[in-house]
Amino acid sequence: MPSGCLVPGCTEKPRLGQSVSFHGLPGKDAQRCKLWLRAINNHRVGEDTGKEIIKGKTICSLHFKLEDFDGRLFGKIRSALKPTAVPSYCRFRYGRRG
Repeated sequence: MPSGCLVPGCTEKPRLGQSVSFHGLPGKDAQRCKLWLRAINNHRVGEDTGKEIIKGKTICSLHFKLEDFDGRLFGKIRSALKPTAVPSYCRFRYGRRG
């Protein structure tokens, strides 16, 4: 189970029954993974961070646009990202998307 969202300032963690989904970094696609790491701008993990370090790290669904999801919604959880999805909402202040 994911430990929480990797985006700086985001406090989302997996909880039973929540409407937020968690998405692993695309470690098998180096270019896409670099885009995700650049987008989240986390000083602990940069574009050149090794696969072994980012394995198991996740970003929550609050950081993606609605059109980044492929439309297969299971209940209230936005679970399936399109292969072209890149996090967009990565600046948090006082727990709010910004």
